[in-house]
Amino acid sequence: MDMNEKCESIMESAIVPSTQSEQQLLQFGLSLHRSHRNDEEIATALMDLIEQDKLTDGKKLLFSVLYQLGAYRSAAGVITPELLHEEPMRLMYAETLIHIGNVEQAASFIQECMKTKTQDEVGFSTKMNQLFEISQLQMEGGCLLDNIPFSRLAALIGQAVKYGLNELAFKLASSGDNYLQCLFIGALYRQGYNVAAKNHLTSLPDPLTLGAQRIFQQTAFISAEMLHDEECYAEASRIFKALVKQAPDMAEARFGAASCYLHETMNNLFRRIELYHPSEEERLKIDKYLETIQQSLLIMNESNWHTLWSPAQQRNLQHHRSYHLN
Repeated sequence: MDMNEKCESIMESAIVPSTQSEQQLLQFGLSLHRSHRNDEEIATALMDLIEQDKLTDGKKLLFSVLYQLGAYRSAAGVITPELLHEEPMRLMYAETLIHIGNVEQAASFIQECMKTKTQDEVGFSTKMNQLFEISQLQMEGGCLLDNIPFSRLAALIGQAVKYGLNELAFKLASSGDNYLQCLFIGALYRQGYNVAAKNHLTSLPDPLTLGAQRIFQQTAFISAEMLHDEECYAEASRIFKALVKQAPDMAEARFGAASCYLHETMNNLFRRIELYHPSEEERLKIDKYLETIQQSLLIMNESNWHTLWSPAQQRNLQHHRSYHLN
């Protein structure tokens, strides 16, 4: 794991719900969002619940939950100077500013944090420098030095998509070949921009023909997973099976192929019921098969073979039979 990955890991661990109360608030906020409540209403309802239960550090808790929900503008609205004494909170606030498009304010805030930091937690300076670089790139229209290392360019593409700067990420990816394009598509998909990922996939050759590098196999897997979720099981199965041959260690492709088979079998049984109106005895047998298939699918889903999206990433999904983290 390199320094960039370590910093990402540190930041991800900083935003995982740390208490049962925070997890419950997150689930409550998520249910409100799925009920089409706007972010202001969600923030108000969460604050009411925090005050009702007399939870400690209410404002900090509210900010953290709103951040995890992807309600970044509402999260920014509850920040007070007192909340920004801790470095993880400073990191989240800087990210929040970038998410809502206030990159100039984010850059200024980061500079102030770097001047006044007292105790450098592991990775804090590196992470802040990365956020500052992304902010600068956005302000400068994506202009890069010609000699930027390829690994850094690849990391910048992923970071730009993470913070919702998709046009910047596209510009960075356009400076390279199919490898960078696949990195861009993978970043889009992992952040929940499934429609944008699908649109960019159409401009690429078949990823299965691009070579044996893992990035091309991952892009082919994404295309198959999207077909699976669109219930195009035969086409998805073809890609999954090709991946199994090309990359035998890709367990998720095996699960994907199996899921396609089970869904197709289930659909065939439903069609049989509709077309032939089987006897009660036959219907009981079919129902038993269907129950077994559904149980098998549930067990397979517990393996997490399918891409999972956090509450914030779910906001980016469009017309998708979603697989959620929560």
